[in-house]
Amino acid sequence: MQKALLYTALTGAALSNRIHRILVYSHNSIGLGHTFRVLAIITGIKKWRPDIDFLVVSGTSVPHILLRQGIEVIKLPSVKKLMTGETSSLAPRYLHETSLEDILEYRKGAVADVFDFFKPDVLMIEHYIAGLSGEITPLLARKKACLRTPDEFSLVNLSRGIMAAATGVRDDGCNFPMADSLSLYDFIYVFDDRAVVDVNREFLGNNPLIESKIQYMGRITGKHLDELPGRSEVLKRFRLSEKPIILINLSRHGNINTVSRSLMRAMHRTGLSKRFQIIMVIDPYLEHSVFEELQKDPLFENVRFLPFFYPLVDLIYASELVICRAGYNIINEILLTDARALVIPEYHGSGEQERRAGLIPKDNVIIATEDDMLASPPDHILLDLLSRDKVPLHFCFDKYQIGKNIITDLENQKATQTLLE
Repeated sequence: MQKALLYTALTGAALSNRIHRILVYSHNSIGLGHTFRVLAIITGIKKWRPDIDFLVVSGTSVPHILLRQGIEVIKLPSVKKLMTGETSSLAPRYLHETSLEDILEYRKGAVADVFDFFKPDVLMIEHYIAGLSGEITPLLARKKACLRTPDEFSLVNLSRGIMAAATGVRDDGCNFPMADSLSLYDFIYVFDDRAVVDVNREFLGNNPLIESKIQYMGRITGKHLDELPGRSEVLKRFRLSEKPIILINLSRHGNINTVSRSLMRAMHRTGLSKRFQIIMVIDPYLEHSVFEELQKDPLFENVRFLPFFYPLVDLIYASELVICRAGYNIINEILLTDARALVIPEYHGSGEQERRAGLIPKDNVIIATEDDMLASPPDHILLDLLSRDKVPLHFCFDKYQIGKNIITDLENQKATQTLLE
């Protein structure tokens, strides 16, 4: 009888320490990669705990990516980043008759309302420590108010590692000291290796008090290597011919028109445009006028334009050559698939993409700037890459192991909090 009571008590305690609801905030109305990292993290956790309810609140323009996986999304009004030389500013993406200030204030209130409705065990903040322009500061204040009480929730930051210098330490005019924000986090998960980036020293003020909260999880991709489809399946899905593929994905910033034309002239001169089917993926944030110009240009007469889709890694895996930027997700997908790639970093004042490109093993890859593409014909670069044998790099990014580690951390922390109460 006593053993049965003890077993019941222990089982009840174990169940009470389980995580049931996780709220994820991703500002993500500026780039697509944030949503795909969030999806990879959630699906990595759900393999082990399919019973957990996830709710994502985000400005993403691709909420259907999450909905297709059975993940609820509350869509915030979108903002966009305007690049002007070394600086950037925010502006409404679609609501042009509404001020940026009103949109940001609404978003802040909406995030707090979602929290009240959902009552999560865990709040995950992707990228910005205090949210975009301080959007989550009301929830930081709430975390501070309920420390060491039964109402306390776990607070987690999801960091891609290399980022703009101001991402972690700026205060966004929110009157919530950044040191206080950092002290409230229980875990700061970095999806890279410490040998590559020391986020505390470079982005978080080198604060010794938070060092123990930072965990380097390694890089993450939306698919495990074993999940990638065969080439024939990809060809059938997109109704492509058997000809080998050159895939172009140049995102939405920079000299896309001129760089694309330089590449296409090179492909015509070298005969690659006849030997290969050229596929160009159009970013949903690309200015429509740029897309229209490319469509009308005779150079692109035989190019197959595809709207951006997920997961892009399937097509990367099926391609003989990929021409792309140096964003976090696509670089990992290139490494995962051992793809031959011409990487043209997207220029930002922070130098983030240039740094990430510089870390890529050069066996299957050539790095070139936009200026390089325009200064001399890239014929030799394309021919060089296509003549190379693919070198196996043996990268195997494992979102499932990462997911297991995260949920174990969170439930161990909850068990400790329960014992202290």
